[in-house]
Amino acid sequence: MVLIICLAGCAKKPDEPAPATADPENVISAPTETGMPEDPTPEPTAEPTPEPTAEPTAAPDPIQAQASALAAQHGLTEEDLRGEYGLFIEFSEAIEGNPELGEYDELVYLIFPVIADHTDYIDTDYLFGKLGQLRICESELDPGHAGEFWLSTNTIFLNPDRGESDDSQLPSIVFHELMHFIDFTVNDEETMLYLLDGKLLAAEEFLGLPLDDQIRAMIVYDAEPILEGCAEIYTAKYFAGAARSYFDTCAFITGLEHIYGTEKLDELFFSKNSAALFAQLFLEAGYTEDEYYNAAASLNWLVNPAGYHPADYKRPEDILIDLYEYKLGSGWQTDEEFLYVLKALNGIAWSGYEESEHADFLAGIEFDTWKKYEDFIAKVLADLPVDPDLRYLPPTPVIQNGRFTLAAFAEWTDPDTGELIHGTVAVEYDFAAEKPLGYELADMDVMLNKYFG
Repeated sequence: MVLIICLAGCAKKPDEPAPATADPENVISAPTETGMPEDPTPEPTAEPTPEPTAEPTAAPDPIQAQASALAAQHGLTEEDLRGEYGLFIEFSEAIEGNPELGEYDELVYLIFPVIADHTDYIDTDYLFGKLGQLRICESELDPGHAGEFWLSTNTIFLNPDRGESDDSQLPSIVFHELMHFIDFTVNDEETMLYLLDGKLLAAEEFLGLPLDDQIRAMIVYDAEPILEGCAEIYTAKYFAGAARSYFDTCAFITGLEHIYGTEKLDELFFSKNSAALFAQLFLEAGYTEDEYYNAAASLNWLVNPAGYHPADYKRPEDILIDLYEYKLGSGWQTDEEFLYVLKALNGIAWSGYEESEHADFLAGIEFDTWKKYEDFIAKVLADLPVDPDLRYLPPTPVIQNGRFTLAAFAEWTDPDTGELIHGTVAVEYDFAAEKPLGYELADMDVMLNKYFG
């Protein structure tokens, strides 16, 4: 870039001759009105303009340089580091010092942005100590279990028989289990298991209470929707772009995030006291203790249909509507994103919504026929450069970077090579205008080959 600086008093017209310089001894001063000549006043002389001096170049931060170089080696960008350069070096040291991670060590690097974004909840010294001892291995598991994290042995087990899941889903399975690892090892604080007058209590505190207070204290249910739904939702947010399991639960979690915001969801998942904080949502919304127990049992059954089915089952749509009305008011019937969550909970051409307290309203919005769903999804996918075959229907709602997306694992043919690609599709959709606003495609085959090829 050429920089042109024009200084006042330095320029002249190119065709104008320079004035002649007079000999001072021959200058005669003109008379003034008083008849006396004026004293000659010298013209002001412009001060020479100093040459600009270059700003001293700051010495590169060696910690940042080291972290950035390490990140590049392991598939992370500068943005992925979130400015946490020293923390990333400690994270890398924990991984590199752990031979029990085996072939999965490179994939483990990809969880760093999750850690860096949630340091308010994570004792990184404790977490990295556990990471340095984490074991990942294959093991026969119960049918339908692609992977499990066992806190007792600090081990992730991966089922070599993953059922209908294709191999390209393996990286997502590993990432999901790593989310469980983070969730369970954020710190070594004692978990709060009781609520009394709004206060969270650990077991030891509960046992120290007078008997009357122990009777009044409320034990909290395990929060299975937070446990499994959030592990899969955060896998979608930070890695895959879409959910591959727990679809109804993920829809519920996105509904919860839509109502309370992402920061609240972060607190619910990454806090050591997820179950107690989850219980507080219901109590704050006006649920009685019995109503909370019934809602929690109903949602746990949603996660694990083989488990206990409460006699007074409460539909997840009704639970979300209760929470919406408490937190946001009565506008849920015209909130198109929230309505999609409700539709996703029921699926396509199912009648489960008929158990809802709001069945009359829901009947008018559901995908009650396949044609209604197919007409809708054709609009959602209209702008894509490929024709994806969605593996899981309807697409699960996932909030990514503040954007409400409809996301699913899918297969499509590469228009250039004719190759079949296994990946994910996430579309941001304008429900009012009935048109897509943008989309993201992720090639899971690339991830499989990169980390397990």
